[in-house]
Amino acid sequence: MTLDAVILAGGFAKRLRPISDVMPKPLLHIDGVPLIEYVLRSVLEVDHRRIIVSTNKKFENSFRYWLKNVTKTYNSNIKIFLSIEPSTAEEEKLGAIGGLLYTIRLYNIDIDNADVLVVLGDNLFDFDLKPFVSYARKMGKVVIGAYDVGSKDLAKRYGVIEVDNNGRVVSFEEKPKDPKSSLISVGIYYIPNSKIKKIEDFISEYKNADAIGKFFEWLVKTDDVYGYVFKGNWFDIGTPDSYIEADRWASERNLGRRWLWP
Repeated sequence: MTLDAVILAGGFAKRLRPISDVMPKPLLHIDGVPLIEYVLRSVLEVDHRRIIVSTNKKFENSFRYWLKNVTKTYNSNIKIFLSIEPSTAEEEKLGAIGGLLYTIRLYNIDIDNADVLVVLGDNLFDFDLKPFVSYARKMGKVVIGAYDVGSKDLAKRYGVIEVDNNGRVVSFEEKPKDPKSSLISVGIYYIPNSKIKKIEDFISEYKNADAIGKFFEWLVKTDDVYGYVFKGNWFDIGTPDSYIEADRWASERNLGRRWLWP
């Protein structure tokens, strides 16, 4: 089965203002390297047809400049494309799930019978995505990448997952007051081609295209969804403090130097 990878990078990062007013969060540097390049390197390890970065009209030029430098520096036949949604401000945005559907339609992913690997472009992690993709292909179901933050109190900030003994997700709650577990969604998803229509169904029914977690919260109530628990390190870069923490972690390990394009 053909696989297209979509990196979602279309948010406006309100909590990182004022810096995010002029620089999109995925292009902020972590140990001297744009955050999105850490995500990109992980995605490149997976067998795929093409990689599509979904962003917005406001930051189109920033991403085009970045992409030009990446393809120039990384001397390979990698296929990276941009999907530019028409929004230029927070109140105009399509939202994460809306931007994903926009990209799917723009690049005819549903028509081409391709599966979709979706990765948020503003997280830092050192996960190996290959076992995740292999598991998802074997299951033939929607699979959510999960991570145990070790604390239910900390889990309140995220989409919380509860799985049964077979790995099936029995509940998904976006930022619950009383989490059922410390297992959270980390913004890595596998959607088989046969399930893409579920995105359209959700938007048509709920008119909510913003938080991507709301889609999966709805989906687990109507379909079989599975969880895959990652081991390693993960940072949600949403605030100045979390950005500084992630940069410090990467700098202590010289990740920028190790992850620079060959």
